[in-house]
Amino acid sequence: MNDLPAADAPNPTKRRKVSLIAGGIATVLIPINFGVWMMTELSIPFMVLAALQLVLGIWAMVTALIHVFKDQPSSGAKVGMVLWSIFACLVGLGGPAGLFLAVIAEGLAGMGGAWGRPLRIEGRVVHPSLREGADWTEGDRPDASGLDLPTRRALEALWLHDAQKEHASVPAFSRISWMLSAVGAPPELLMGAHHAAMQEIDHAKRCFALAAGYGGRHHTVEAMPDLLLTGLELRGDPFATLATESLEDGCLLEDFNADVAGRCAAGCEDPATRDVLQRITVEEREHAEFSWDLLAWAIERAPEKVVPAIEKTLAGLDRVPRPTAASAQKRALVDAADRAQLRAHGRIPDDEWAAMWSSRLVATRERVERLLHGEPVMDRCAE
Repeated sequence: MNDLPAADAPNPTKRRKVSLIAGGIATVLIPINFGVWMMTELSIPFMVLAALQLVLGIWAMVTALIHVFKDQPSSGAKVGMVLWSIFACLVGLGGPAGLFLAVIAEGLAGMGGAWGRPLRIEGRVVHPSLREGADWTEGDRPDASGLDLPTRRALEALWLHDAQKEHASVPAFSRISWMLSAVGAPPELLMGAHHAAMQEIDHAKRCFALAAGYGGRHHTVEAMPDLLLTGLELRGDPFATLATESLEDGCLLEDFNADVAGRCAAGCEDPATRDVLQRITVEEREHAEFSWDLLAWAIERAPEKVVPAIEKTLAGLDRVPRPTAASAQKRALVDAADRAQLRAHGRIPDDEWAAMWSSRLVATRERVERLLHGEPVMDRCAE
């Protein structure tokens, strides 16, 4: 009388099946999400898939444990489901863990390519994402008719990345202008910041034009709403902040930008690309000199705050991440391209970047030390 009808009896394998299906889908999402990130960088699809992986993994774990304690499977099946629940939990937690690592990798990937002053938000080097559009494309196109497809793809990707970084340099210089106004800087420094920002706009448009010539399609930038929420992030004395950032991002990195662009231009055979590289060489050097002028002014204006900060920064200069010839996400494209054709179109290998970086570190350190001692500060490394 108390027996349940067969159709209504609990099915002890149902929860097990649900757990296996949910965990299996979460596991399959791992390589899919990795592929999405490699293709689109840090994006909404990547974050959605990471969240889905977390939900499915936790669901699989919970369902497996309910099955173990409520359905009372055999001892062997119980051990297997407990192990499965642990695996499913790890798979689920891999979603947010992958997102965290991707954020870090995104910051490191931003160091690929050398043009432009870096834009940082909460310590990460950032730049705008891309979409279809031609409003930022202006300038001569290269002659890509003699290039193979892998080389064209690599050159398109590299110049797009440079365009993103040049675009990000515009708000980076706007931030400098904002801080300079806050501390009562002279008009020459404010003019220098805005002049550099205008040049970075021109660089970005020309880089987009080169990318369009190599790739046969147009790209533009997405909005950067994070800039409305953060960006200044002033910690400590503003003079010290201006000085230390100018040392790393301007005196070191932008002088290095000019070093690399000059070397690339020297071996470039395409007229349109060579013209852009030569322009970048001259103007990035100007941006570096602007940073040296800013640094000298800050030392003179607030030596008690600036000098100790500069000395501390100088001691850790070797730990500044070196810009690379290609970001981590572009490296596979570059490896597939023809090395000689890359050089003929203004791209030199990373080992040459490394050698120039070492020289630039030495020259920067020597010039800062001379500046601190009131000696002439001519750049002995610039080509």
